[in-house]
Amino acid sequence: MITTICLIILVFAILHKPAGRLLDSLKGVDWKKFSDTAWMRIKSFAAGAGRSATRLLLIFYYTLTSEQLSTLEKALLYASIIYIAVPRDLLPRRVFGLLGLVDDAAVGAWVYNKIQKSITPAVLQKADDTLNEWFGAEKVRGTRVRRVD
Repeated sequence: MITTICLIILVFAILHKPAGRLLDSLKGVDWKKFSDTAWMRIKSFAAGAGRSATRLLLIFYYTLTSEQLSTLEKALLYASIIYIAVPRDLLPRRVFGLLGLVDDAAVGAWVYNKIQKSITPAVLQKADDTLNEWFGAEKVRGTRVRRVD
C-alpha cells in the first residue's frame, strides 16, 4: 500500500499536482522498513545493471536513510528506487529495449534534480564504497600523477 502511495505521489509531483492528502497518509511511516525493501531491490538490480546504473540508486538509498528529509522527499526517493529497480514499469525494458530505459532515466533525473541539495559528500562516499565492495575498486585509466614542487 505504501509503495503504491509513493508511486502515485511521484506521478503527481512530476505532473505538478498537489498530493497533500496522500502525503498526510505517510505520516508516521517507519521508513527504516521501506529502506530495507529498497536495499534488497537495489542489490538484485545491481547484479544485472552494473556499476554505473546502480550508483544513482545507491545515492538515492543513502539519501533516503538520512534524517533531514521531508515526507515528500522520502516518498519520491523510495518511489524512484522501486520504479527503476523493478522490471515492471510503464515501459518495460524487456519489451521496449532502449526505450524501456528512457522512462527510468527520466524518473531518476527528475528525482535527482528535486533532492540534489540533500545529497551530501558522505552520501556520495557511502555509495562509492558500496560500489567498490560489490563491483571491485574502480581503476582510473589514462591519468598521470604529476609532482608539484
